[in-house]
Amino acid sequence: MRWMHQGLITYLARMEFFDGMIVDGMDVEKDRNPQGEPDLCVELVKVVDGQSEEVASRLALATVGWAEGRSQQEELDSYRRPIEYALKELLENALSHAKREGNFGASVWVACQHFRSNGDVRLAIVDNGCGFLATLWRHDQLKERTDVEAIRAALIARVSCNRGSNVGYDTDSQNQGVGLTTTAKIADAADGFLVVASGEACLNTKTDTSTSLVKAPWKGVAISFHCNRDKLPQISISALLPAVEGAVDDDISFI
Repeated sequence: MRWMHQGLITYLARMEFFDGMIVDGMDVEKDRNPQGEPDLCVELVKVVDGQSEEVASRLALATVGWAEGRSQQEELDSYRRPIEYALKELLENALSHAKREGNFGASVWVACQHFRSNGDVRLAIVDNGCGFLATLWRHDQLKERTDVEAIRAALIARVSCNRGSNVGYDTDSQNQGVGLTTTAKIADAADGFLVVASGEACLNTKTDTSTSLVKAPWKGVAISFHCNRDKLPQISISALLPAVEGAVDDDISFI
């Protein structure tokens, strides 16, 4: 800690990185402000079963912000709701997949921040579970049994989701399978991208380039979401969502 820049220490304390820790020679409580700026950030938090909707709501608020006037807030809500929906599914998938293959002690962590200086939003969802390759090992969309191809397959709509036999395992949690795919589309439409790491591979969705993590593999899945908040009002997020299978009007309701 003594070699770490004070600005970084302050930032990590602000984002709850030191929560529950005792650090010699440092007051980790001084810069804390938990949930003090809900329209700007979500401090590092562990997500447990039953919290996906609440946490997704917090992440969506930090992503889009809020407005003073009623009409402006209604406009924000029009794209906050679909973002919240996609993030909720993404969190539910992470909570389910992380504990597969006997990883019952796995956990999911999230954080999010909007940077006023350039309008960027950065959001992270990380688990230390079995990873995409183990989850999709028998899936027909997996072209090669490698970590990078598992990531690419997971980015296809309704592949890395909780849909029973469609992904080769049974689960009590069923959803529409729009989480990771739509989150990637939202990022792309808002001048952003995802960086997805799992096992020995890391993929950037903007360039479709992969990086080998063979010397430092990640046991689980780590997703880093980047976008520009100012671009969000200019896109139709609802149009990015795949149609609901079996629905009469092919629409997903966000109410």
